[in-house]
Amino acid sequence: MSDIIKVQVIRDGLVHWETVTKSDKPKVEVADTDGIDDFSKLRTSPANACIYCGSGEQLSREHILAYAMGGTTTIPNGSCESCRQITHAFETAVLRGPMRMVRYIQNLPSGTKHRDIPGTIPVKIIVNDEVRTIDAPREEAPILLPFPVFEPPGYLEPGKTDLQLKGVVTGSFGGDPNEFGKKHGANSIEITVGGFYATAFARMLAKTAYAAAHAYGLLSRLKNREELVHAMMHEPNIIGRFVGTVPEPYRKYPGVHHRISNHILPAHRILYSTVQIFASAGAPSYIVILGALKDDDPMDDAG
Repeated sequence: MSDIIKVQVIRDGLVHWETVTKSDKPKVEVADTDGIDDFSKLRTSPANACIYCGSGEQLSREHILAYAMGGTTTIPNGSCESCRQITHAFETAVLRGPMRMVRYIQNLPSGTKHRDIPGTIPVKIIVNDEVRTIDAPREEAPILLPFPVFEPPGYLEPGKTDLQLKGVVTGSFGGDPNEFGKKHGANSIEITVGGFYATAFARMLAKTAYAAAHAYGLLSRLKNREELVHAMMHEPNIIGRFVGTVPEPYRKYPGVHHRISNHILPAHRILYSTVQIFASAGAPSYIVILGALKDDDPMDDAG
């Protein structure tokens, strides 16, 4: 996977999305929200064993979607302390990395009540091909949130396991980038996305999809659920076998903060999820392959 992708973006202050690999904006369609379940109202039962490793020791509740992203639905007694430390590490890399300021702007939960948010935000701008860093007051700083664009999951291609980062889709939050650029004489604003963040993001998506599938009672239908668990928990260099980005057009779901849905690919008897963070803004959706259905599974409904 490419270690670094640089994105130059100048937008009008609204939430727009564009990729670094194309000169035009990706197509975003407004989708129908009828029939979408309110995930926050899902009733879950205690797992009484770690959903990742099966341990019954030192169990605590497991948030399906990270609490810091507004996730309130939990699996009681769903994670052991050892696995909790692993998921906490890669989720924190995302939530306290590029998403930190967006969480503040969106008033999403924070254990510190966002008291540690700095008063100024460093913003890289490009003026006549020269990169400069401006320490901007957080009230006027443009907050650019990068979403990695991955190649499709390599699940059906033997030997294809690497996470292939082919571009970035960038959303503009916070201050108006256009006004900020004009004020400082900038041609564009630059953000940098590293491979570590992209891998942590993919692991967070996989964990969210897997925990949701447990809550919906779908994991018992799989004959190889442990393969995804191993990749996201212990061997992240193969997470590309399971995680990829849904192709355009991106879909905007008004009033839906985050979206998780489950599907079956009949031709290959595969169960997979789609996960969309910031669905109301038209952010990209991601595919997470959960695994292969058991041979006797009727494939009647993915929940």
